[in-house]
Amino acid sequence: MKRSFLTLMTALMLTHLLQAQDTGSPFSQRQMEADNYKVLTQYAARPVVVAQKRVLRQDFFLWYSHLEDRGWGSDQNWYPAETTELYLSRRTPAGDYEIVRSEPVDDTLWSVPEPVCEEAVSPGNEVFPMLSPDGRRLYFSSDGLFGMGGYDLYVATWNPERQAWGPVQNLGFPFNSQADDLLFCDTPDGRYSLLASNRSCGQDSMVIYVLRQETPVFAPVRAEEAGRLASLDITDPDKGYRFEKHGFGTVPKILFEEPVEVFDYAFSTTGPGAFAEDNKLPSGLVYQIQLFVSGSKPSLRQIKGISPVYVHAQRSGKKLCAAGLFRTYAEAERALPAVKKLFPTAFIIAFDSGQPLALSKARKKESSVTVVTEEVRIVK
Repeated sequence: MKRSFLTLMTALMLTHLLQAQDTGSPFSQRQMEADNYKVLTQYAARPVVVAQKRVLRQDFFLWYSHLEDRGWGSDQNWYPAETTELYLSRRTPAGDYEIVRSEPVDDTLWSVPEPVCEEAVSPGNEVFPMLSPDGRRLYFSSDGLFGMGGYDLYVATWNPERQAWGPVQNLGFPFNSQADDLLFCDTPDGRYSLLASNRSCGQDSMVIYVLRQETPVFAPVRAEEAGRLASLDITDPDKGYRFEKHGFGTVPKILFEEPVEVFDYAFSTTGPGAFAEDNKLPSGLVYQIQLFVSGSKPSLRQIKGISPVYVHAQRSGKKLCAAGLFRTYAEAERALPAVKKLFPTAFIIAFDSGQPLALSKARKKESSVTVVTEEVRIVK
């Protein structure tokens, strides 16, 4: 796929969006898709279509005969045998779907699934990830990225220098249409590429198109040929690809590592409040802001949205609650007014390697050393 074409298409689509925003015109999803359609149909590839088959949408992917039988899970993800990495479409807490990647940690455990790349994340859904046989391209469909309408097909390219996926590019016209275009992939033998679309059928069906695998050359398209190209009619019949419906697989139970929540030690007075996960003070000179002293174990409600709050046990048995970790008196002093709005009697205290230190001695000690960092932010 020629980089110049894809760069041009991206620039043109962004120009349309920015112009609409500048003029203050209402820019609905439908208008944006119509604009993108006009842009993308200015240039087109001329793929050679060798076969097609109309099937039910609910399990159209089972008709991709070159994929191993029983490799599809009930979650409509492809689970290749003996793989060293998984690319899946998973539901996010917000309810949409995103493409994630995981790799084996040991014989039974897989790493925490992480988004493939920032460019492949949209407000919509990203589905049907499929890795090319050489591992250099990752195809997927999205209804949230810049596209022509419905689901469009995209490809992310592996960057060996950065060891990361990107950029993400629209496959262009006529691979994409104003309908739903899904599940682009290449056959391992290098002969064919496949995609599924409902551009020429009802919403309950999909047509699987088999294309002769080749590097597409994009060129200007005349209006009279746009319709013919969009239809993806068979142009050179080839019975080399035989359609055969597979079954859903019994996917082995896959255990993923749980994401480790990292406590945020950044000072905050805007909530939610939190007690320091590690209540131990770091070595060296630190300042804190004393909030109050309690005769019993303090509660989250008592700290009024401040974080992090440390609890220091006193010889009397009482609990001294102090907020933040500051390496300089100036930093603590800047934070003090916000705390005083919640605790009017709050004041600055000091510690040296965990031991209380008179404020006058702390400031004298501070002035005699070079401060490398102004604020302590510990991440376990």
